Amino acid sequence: MSHDILSTRSIDRVESAFDGVDVRVIDKQRYDPETLRGHVDGAEGLFVHSENEYDADLIRNAPNLKAIAKPGSGIDNIDVETATEEGVVVLHTPGMNAVAVSEFTVGAILSHIRRIPEAQDHIEAGGWRSEDWWGTELRGKTVGIIGLGAAGSETAKRIRPFCERIVAYDPYISEEQAADVGAELVSFDDLLATSDVISVHVRLTPETRGLIGADELDAMRESALLVNTSRGAVIDREALHDALEGVRIGGAVLDVFHEEPPSPDDPVLGRDDTLTTPHLAGATVETRTMMLNVTAENLIDVLEGRAVDEEYVANPDVLE
Repeated sequence: MSHDILSTRSIDRVESAFDGVDVRVIDKQRYDPETLRGHVDGAEGLFVHSENEYDADLIRNAPNLKAIAKPGSGIDNIDVETATEEGVVVLHTPGMNAVAVSEFTVGAILSHIRRIPEAQDHIEAGGWRSEDWWGTELRGKTVGIIGLGAAGSETAKRIRPFCERIVAYDPYISEEQAADVGAELVSFDDLLATSDVISVHVRLTPETRGLIGADELDAMRESALLVNTSRGAVIDREALHDALEGVRIGGAVLDVFHEEPPSPDDPVLGRDDTLTTPHLAGATVETRTMMLNVTAENLIDVLEGRAVDEEYVANPDVLE
């Protein structure tokens, strides 16, 4: 078995899956398009992350390319349409990190509303108990979930014991599916107007880019907490900053950003009303190990001409 595979990420956790295969590993960083094309030249398979864009130009100028594999569900940095046209299989692991994301989401919400990070800073600075560090509860509150796919559904299940009501907006699921996870389907406008906490769980697509802008933020309760573990571009960042500065919403929990990592002078960083984390929601030892190995194994199977479960293929038409 001899295949030329380029990896833009470490393969330490998946060495057994790549046993006997020639894998060229380059630094996990953002490359300019010309440099990236130079690295990709000749490769049959790509094992990638989110730092770079695998666009039409790159795909069309990689004649040996057969598959692009990206652990995780988000593939917004891969031109799937062009890949399909060129017969390139796009592999991912949709829903595999749903439990990790949901546990993180619930934990981050509770940590923020109970002001746990600030309380830690306070005690380390020599402080002690004070009414200044009293937080709030989810008891009696309404939690709104935008996107009731795998991660949204798992979040609903886990947050249900804490709150009074869960409302959800997702035009692609039925009322019965929502009820199965303890949620009530409502319109987008109703969710914005009635939720004390709004958690976003959607893929980044042309439909969801800028889904929450100035009008949507203005429609939220002044005390509402906005949580985003999906993709940064789902929320208009300037509108969010304006809403936080104007105290038009209660705060935000942000695990994702428009540029990753964000600039140190990004205005959402360092705010008392905002909890920020470095794209960690889906990153647990268990989940990452499973995602990496499944994706690596599927990449080898594609290159070897073996069947792959279509659940992990973003463009199954290319297999026909």
